[in-house]
Amino acid sequence: RRNLEEKELLLQEMRHRIKNSISRVMAIARQTASSSDTIADFNKSFSARMNAMANAQDLLARSHWGRADMGDLLTKELEQVFGDQKEASHVEGPAINLNEKAAQALGLVFHEMATNALKYSGVADGNAELKVHWTYEGKGSKKMLRLVWTELGNIVTGEPERKGFGTRLVEANVRGELGGEIERRFDKDGMTVTFRIPAKAVA
Repeated sequence: RRNLEEKELLLQEMRHRIKNSISRVMAIARQTASSSDTIADFNKSFSARMNAMANAQDLLARSHWGRADMGDLLTKELEQVFGDQKEASHVEGPAINLNEKAAQALGLVFHEMATNALKYSGVADGNAELKVHWTYEGKGSKKMLRLVWTELGNIVTGEPERKGFGTRLVEANVRGELGGEIERRFDKDGMTVTFRIPAKAVA
């Protein structure tokens, strides 16, 4: 009887996770379609976003306790987007084991941020430098994960007037999924985006 109860709990959890994943995929498909001019554009963007989700799931599956190291997740997304040009980026921070929700959310965030850097910052051709570092700050209920994404050489005069789907996806995952904050700063040396996420949302 105890084994049957445990199996039922596992099945319920599996159904819940599958339902959430399908809902996320459907939402991404709809939004990607609405922002794509051609079927080819849709296929390219949608496939890349599905790969980002798959990368997070792959790291989670390797762990017996269903967690993924944030540094590994970030590095994997940078490799996927930049390929051999990943060496132009500098990644630094303590080991942080993300829970499933945070891993899926941040996997998509890292993918969108890297894709945007590839398109606009010049990191891929050596005209800009990407730096990503993170740490914990604060204590107790106020403890936050602080991640700083800096694109040196990406000179932007200010916030774009219109937010693309990638930007909205980043905000939905950081603010909506994880209850975090996003701060963008545009300096003469480049662009910096700072994410602050409650530690309890990623642990």
